[in-house]
Amino acid sequence: MILFRYVARRMLGAFLVALAGVVGIYLAVDFVDNAAAYTGAGWLPAVLQLYAYKAAGVVYMVAPAALILGAGIATSMFRQTREYTAMRAVGLGPWRLAVPVLAVTLLAGGVLVVLNDVVGVQAAERAEEITAHRFARGGNLRRFLAAREPKRWFRGVDGKRVYHLRGNLPDGGFERVTVYELSEAFTLARRIDAARMHPDGRAWILEDVEDRTFRPDGSMALERAERKRYAFDEPPDAFAVIAGKPDQMRWSTLIRQIGIRKRLGQPVTEFQLERYDRLAYPFAGIPGALLALALALRRDRKGHLSAALLEAVGVTLLFWGMQGVSSALGLSGRVAPWVASWAPNVVFLALGAIAVHRAR
Repeated sequence: MILFRYVARRMLGAFLVALAGVVGIYLAVDFVDNAAAYTGAGWLPAVLQLYAYKAAGVVYMVAPAALILGAGIATSMFRQTREYTAMRAVGLGPWRLAVPVLAVTLLAGGVLVVLNDVVGVQAAERAEEITAHRFARGGNLRRFLAAREPKRWFRGVDGKRVYHLRGNLPDGGFERVTVYELSEAFTLARRIDAARMHPDGRAWILEDVEDRTFRPDGSMALERAERKRYAFDEPPDAFAVIAGKPDQMRWSTLIRQIGIRKRLGQPVTEFQLERYDRLAYPFAGIPGALLALALALRRDRKGHLSAALLEAVGVTLLFWGMQGVSSALGLSGRVAPWVASWAPNVVFLALGAIAVHRAR
């Protein structure tokens, strides 16, 4: 247990130093790249606020790479100080280093999952908002607003009913509502216009209603009512689609949106992929750190810190490359979203375990 705590402290220290360095470099490069856009009155406070929000997102993005780098550095230091040689002399193998390193990466992964949901997703959205409103370039502001414009059009579960909801009411209802019903031949069979629509259990109460029915012979029947109850197939929560990017939604919102969009027949692949990435990506440091540790323990290895840096960068680039290919396959529907998210972790975990075993 003493050795476990000692190795874990060394790994944690190396990880935190690596994380601070990587985050600092990333933010510095980003500032230099975008410095020309930071102009106008009060630009400095706005930039400081922007990079405070950006830092939260960058920590989440580079933490697995920092864990890989920390594992390589910590293991290299054990070899440089001959501590690993002493361990081998008393019969202790590479797994006595690997287990505490993996424990730190597991703990860090869990912390990342929680912090990203509590802080990270909102910080990323806020950083994008500041950039779009305060330092917008070209159509950035228009694209930002368009991505967050409330959804107005909804398709029913059977595809034969289309809803146009132009305004929201405090009780979960809508105003200036139009409901279109289509025939089997995909022609307009019915149109319902109402000033307001309120939920009533699994039904809806429409006010100031004009209900038009279009007959096959081309004639139309019009019915007006001050208040009328309709039992539409869609429950009230079916219209709770939230605009925005899935990676900027909290976990509970993301899961709820997946369910709602499925019921409405909308594509959910991107949301499903984000769902599994939220769990897979923070723990990517586990297989990556295991592989970096194995590389640092290989026989006839030359160099220590410089070699650890090169190895960690190589492992990180390989992992990100495989993750990019896997995500593309998931988005295209060639593999299931959960496979696309977890496949890189599983492959690198297997490679790392084999490499550590051979380092004996």
